[in-house]
Amino acid sequence: MKKIFFSLLILFAVALTSSASELLNIPYKNIKEEDKIKLNNDVWTNKISRRDSDYFVKIVSDGTGSYSEFYNSDGTFAFTTGCQYEFLYKGDLIGYSNQDLKFYDFTYADGLLNRRELSVDEIASMFPDFKIIKISEFSTNTNSLKVKKEGHNFKIILLNDTDRNFYHYSFSSGNGKFENYPLTGLINITKKGMFQFSHFGDNTKNNPWFILLVR
Repeated sequence: MKKIFFSLLILFAVALTSSASELLNIPYKNIKEEDKIKLNNDVWTNKISRRDSDYFVKIVSDGTGSYSEFYNSDGTFAFTTGCQYEFLYKGDLIGYSNQDLKFYDFTYADGLLNRRELSVDEIASMFPDFKIIKISEFSTNTNSLKVKKEGHNFKIILLNDTDRNFYHYSFSSGNGKFENYPLTGLINITKKGMFQFSHFGDNTKNNPWFILLVR
């Protein structure tokens, strides 16, 4: 009986955690696996009717979520975004790479997908409630950056404006409170403190950490 009770408690805790994480989201809905999108006069849409025969279906590669692939309606491969999160914004297909910490705009013509990196101004326009912090702003000596907390919910986007890769990087903090969005470089900070952005806590030449000091 005790085993059953503790099992139920664990399941309940997992359910609460899942519900909490679902509440925290960016303003734009992720295109989920098996969702359908199509291109109509250079405008991307997810409005697919039963009569539509020309559309793309999203599949997450090898089940690990490493990147997204899109297939034609007949099941043949169409393209990959190289991203982990895609959404539609004013008729554009936007992708976010957790490894690059960058946003991309995708166009499709003649069977080829073209990728364009979004500018800081474009991202700021899409996310007006977020403060954009660029990797190049961190000190080259200490890899740290001091910023002033703005409001109770201090939402930031850590944007990579270098050629560095951030595979398996994540935020952590021992004395501050923050919440992760579904995207690696987006967090909501509710308390001041020191926030570490690192590769499993490493601080090496190949995988240096970045320290954000929120005052």
